[in-house]
Amino acid sequence: MVQSAMTQHGLPRAVLEAELTAKYYGPARKRLAKADGLSESVPEISARLLFESVKLRFDRQAQIAGVGRVDFLIDGWLIVEINGFQFHSSRAAWRKDMSRSNIAQTQAYAVLSYAPEQIWNSPDMVLKEIHAVLKRGRPRG
Repeated sequence: MVQSAMTQHGLPRAVLEAELTAKYYGPARKRLAKADGLSESVPEISARLLFESVKLRFDRQAQIAGVGRVDFLIDGWLIVEINGFQFHSSRAAWRKDMSRSNIAQTQAYAVLSYAPEQIWNSPDMVLKEIHAVLKRGRPRG
């Protein structure tokens, strides 16, 4: 809800923090501290927290020439996208996503894509795959 208030309604974090001053709001303040206003979905927030937990270096909502905005850019060359089923609700959206992935790879980016349930239910597998790609190194372009 906090993420939605910040991104969809432009509510500044300071306004939300001002409403959580009593001691019993401690857990709510901790959750508020994790909201940043950049993530576009709950799965992206979950992925961000997962990546932060293992100290991955990444940028969020990174803009790449010819590709567009990507959810995460790890170490400057590994693109990680979190795509829910709704994201590919049309054949055109699915084709566009494949084209973006292909263009990214021609520009020496590696690309991994995950469904939200993979982030939530198999975080160890997600991290294992990311670390395997990072260990292999940046593709040559």
